[in-house]
Amino acid sequence: MSDRAVIILGFALLLVAMLGAVVITHLRRDLVAPLGDTIAYLARTRAVRIVVVLAWAWLGWHFLAR
Repeated sequence: MSDRAVIILGFALLLVAMLGAVVITHLRRDLVAPLGDTIAYLARTRAVRIVVVLAWAWLGWHFLAR
C-alpha cells in the first residue's frame, strides 16, 4: 500500500469518526453537545479561528494539491 493510500485511508477514517460523533449527538443530546454548538463555542476566540484557517490551508496544500 502506497503512502498516498494510507493518508487517504486515514482521512477517510477521521471523516467516519466525525460522522459517528454527529450521529451520537443527535441520538443522545443529554450526554454530548451537538457538533454545531461545539464549533460555535470554540470559534468564539480569534486564535482558534486562525488555527482552523491554517489547518485548512495545510490540508489543501498537502492533500489536494497533487
